[in-house]
Amino acid sequence: MKIPEQYRKSGEITKAVRNTVVGTVRPGMGFVEVCELVESEIRRRGGLPAFPTGIGVNQVTAHYAPEEGDASKLGASDVIKVDFGVHVEGYVTDTATTLTFDEGHALLLDVAKKCLQVAIEAAGRDLRVGEIGRSVGQEASRFGFRTIQNLTGHTVDRYAVHAGKSIPNLYVPGLPSLRTGDVFAIEPFVTPSSAAGYVVDSPMTTIFAVASRKKTGKKELDGFVDEVWGERKTLPFTPRWYSERWGRGKVGPMLKELVKRKVVHGYPTLVEASGRPVAQFEHTLALEDGGIVVLT
Repeated sequence: MKIPEQYRKSGEITKAVRNTVVGTVRPGMGFVEVCELVESEIRRRGGLPAFPTGIGVNQVTAHYAPEEGDASKLGASDVIKVDFGVHVEGYVTDTATTLTFDEGHALLLDVAKKCLQVAIEAAGRDLRVGEIGRSVGQEASRFGFRTIQNLTGHTVDRYAVHAGKSIPNLYVPGLPSLRTGDVFAIEPFVTPSSAAGYVVDSPMTTIFAVASRKKTGKKELDGFVDEVWGERKTLPFTPRWYSERWGRGKVGPMLKELVKRKVVHGYPTLVEASGRPVAQFEHTLALEDGGIVVLT
């Protein structure tokens, strides 16, 4: 079985943009500046963002997309995760890299990279996702680290960043195996062994997705949902993308009401429960008749 060519194009764009991130991002850059760099590079190369670019600094682990006006800047001692995805005609590839300019964090990043590599090798040997997770957890433990137990890799599909199957970062029995035709992201999250090893919701929510097309009866709300659906379908978005067109002070209240009505779903920012830093590296792979192909 051959995967759609759009996945390959999406993967090539993703790889090129990740290389730009690694070569460009430096301390002192603003969170919004980094996100706009990533998203403009994706568009310049012929893709579209599959979800809002995530900036996870230190214990902030996932689902934080800075909003317009966020003045936060990257620090020289930070552990900086940049998580982004590309879609081409809805076909999604997902990647992440972690940067630091502090040698004190070098081992954390190195172990996270090793965990991704052993996971890819395990996927090539054994398509049982529990065994892939076992290899990740064992590799982290070998160097005195642990993985985040409640974050996983995942299959992707057309207009779907999370398509049903999860790929854990530790051994979990009884999960479905990967099948030919699956496209999936592997993303070990690694933290010191003294950390809690799991993430919790923070009070911040900066990433959303349309969950229902039911009408609210309010022209402005329905118009906003129609616009987002026309551009994104079920793919996630962030208020920053719509504040110029709809008004910076209006998007937040509209989203609050749409979430309450269950028309829009919010993804809370996730933080490591004990406040310890987390590193993440991620690739998207495809399982074809000939074996595993790393797309990103």
